[in-house]
Amino acid sequence: MSKKVQLTIQAGDISEQVVEVSDDATYEDLLDSLMINYETVLVLKDGNSVPLDGIITSDKLTILKVVAGA
Repeated sequence: MSKKVQLTIQAGDISEQVVEVSDDATYEDLLDSLMINYETVLVLKDGNSVPLDGIITSDKLTILKVVAGA
């Protein structure tokens, strides 16, 4: 079984896409499928950060690129 997830990716520009993931996919699995390094982003559900090893439970997520500078 699978489910569709609507993503908003904020990395400078904002892009939106819909991806299909398995019912037991984790947020880390999602990032891997998008070829996004999990150390450079936060995954947000309803504005709150989620643990990467958690199972995807929402159909709307935001992936926010974290920028650090010195």
